[in-house]
Amino acid sequence: MRFALCLLPFVLVACSPKPDTSTPTEGEASASSAASTSASKAADVAAGYVGRWTGPEGTSLEVVARQHDYEVTLSGTSTPGVFTGTVNGNAMQIERNGETQLIRHTTGAKTGVKYLADKLDCVSVSNGEGYCRD
Repeated sequence: MRFALCLLPFVLVACSPKPDTSTPTEGEASASSAASTSASKAADVAAGYVGRWTGPEGTSLEVVARQHDYEVTLSGTSTPGVFTGTVNGNAMQIERNGETQLIRHTTGAKTGVKYLADKLDCVSVSNGEGYCRD
């Protein structure tokens, strides 16, 4: 009986599952690479939105990068607030008043805001709501 108890630790170790040290399959490596590329593209898109944008009559939009998303602050508008922004294609997406809105790069003329008509580096949240960098 003592002999059997002495062998028990060796039997348990021998029967324990071996840790997985295999290399990822081609499909797993490709998926990981695609996720990394996608995250890199999203960061590149978002970089174009980060910063302060000014609109007419003291309105502004500011985008600040956080660890996994973006903080979008709208000031001086009829619906001001701080919103969580995420990259959606080539746009920055926010939820405002229960509605999904996309912030997109555009020109001042295309914002629909007469005050911004001659500006070139702008973003638009909706027709008639635009902000530009001076």
